[in-house]
Amino acid sequence: MSLAPRQVRLLLPLGAGVALSLTGDSTLYTVLPNQAAVVGISLASVGVMLGVNRLIRIPANPLAGSLYDRGGRKKLFLLGLILGVLSTLSYSVAHGFWPLLAGRLLWGLAWSLINVGGYVMVLDWSASADRGRMAGLYQISYMVGLSLSPILGGTLTDLVGFRQALRLCALISSLGLAVALVALPETASPPSERRVPAAAVARPSLGRLWQQVRTMDRRLLLVAYVYLLIFFTSSGILMSTISLYLRQRWGEQIVVNGLAVGVSSLAGVMLALRALLGIAGGPVAGILSDRMHSRLPVAAWAVVTGSFGFGLLALSTAVWLVPVGVSLVALSAGALLAVLTALVGDLSDGGRGLNVGALATAGDIGSASGPLLAYALLVRFELQWVYLFCAVALGTGLLALRAFALSPEATHRRWG
Repeated sequence: MSLAPRQVRLLLPLGAGVALSLTGDSTLYTVLPNQAAVVGISLASVGVMLGVNRLIRIPANPLAGSLYDRGGRKKLFLLGLILGVLSTLSYSVAHGFWPLLAGRLLWGLAWSLINVGGYVMVLDWSASADRGRMAGLYQISYMVGLSLSPILGGTLTDLVGFRQALRLCALISSLGLAVALVALPETASPPSERRVPAAAVARPSLGRLWQQVRTMDRRLLLVAYVYLLIFFTSSGILMSTISLYLRQRWGEQIVVNGLAVGVSSLAGVMLALRALLGIAGGPVAGILSDRMHSRLPVAAWAVVTGSFGFGLLALSTAVWLVPVGVSLVALSAGALLAVLTALVGDLSDGGRGLNVGALATAGDIGSASGPLLAYALLVRFELQWVYLFCAVALGTGLLALRAFALSPEATHRRWG
């Protein structure tokens, strides 16, 4: 089933806004470790700068979702894009710890509005029969931005310098803002047609927000747990340790078909492969879950695939098994991001923004805690055991999906 014209009109400007908004943040991840002196911070502070934006998103995501539930979508999404441009500009002039920290916190707030709003708008204009397809296609824009922005930012830094590169990145992000401003439609239903709980449209407060989270559907919490697992194992642990893994197992250079390849280059190839397969995995899994009229079997197979991939990495003795393991984890991650988002949409007749915000918070907790736990474990265990731990941890997602299926109010039954 092809997309409706209005769905295409939504995905194109929405995807452009999201993909181009990532240029500043991705550039900072790529070059800040080598540009710490230019910014006037210590090398020890680099980790703080690269992680603090995720920490602030943990409370900001559900708050952003609550704001989206109160009214229109487009204005809040555009506000997120504007804050993103301003944060990138702030990097280009910041000098010292506190100014740069303020810019990173601003980006964390911006991304909460962008990320939560993007998925809410996709769920607004999708139904059970095409929600997986929409979520998977939207995911392409995020993965493309995540894949190309580091290359663009690194190249610009080499050509024109750190600060000028970030000003150009802000300009690129502004193009995405302009596209969204002109072409992005409003997807929220008129107030008279909304089925949103009264608490969701009341003026947001931390107390009211916590009460909404406490009364959230248990099935949504199970979905959020699986979402946390894939970010924890893939985005958190695998991304932060693959270079170390290759170095520990095979040294600084690896011979492939008689050609010596540096471990850093090979790690870069592995991460690029992960991004490319993530682009493919989302739409395929989303379309499959639509055609099967059920999300759970696709999600379960994705969990099994990811666990098997980590098992290969833990037990492999041949270097050619590494790209196989990384590929399986990447396919699993891409599939789960699309299918779990669609599943949340299936469960969200009202309060959709808060549900998406809670899902995003679960992902941020996973991606932020993964590297911390991985390197803490490495003090006492070899990296193979950490990957085996990832295989087992991800496998517990099957228990969560099983609990979802056995839930008395389960709504994963066939539709159509």
